[in-house]
Amino acid sequence: MTEYFAIITISKPTNNGTAAIQGTFTCTMRVGAGTTRSAIYEHVLKTIPHQFQGGNVMFFSAEPNRTPH
Repeated sequence: MTEYFAIITISKPTNNGTAAIQGTFTCTMRVGAGTTRSAIYEHVLKTIPHQFQGGNVMFFSAEPNRTPH
């Protein structure tokens, strides 16, 4: 298993589209060999606060953070 660090920035319109809230969230997770970047992305989307669900993804990155020795 490899530990990954993920970061995502979400922007979501509010006030009938006249404003927006934006947030950047991070997490680490252990994933098995063969886990896709898409699977990591889907996992990260499930962990963001409810008020940002359905927002626009402005940035996403998932990189190995630590590998077992």
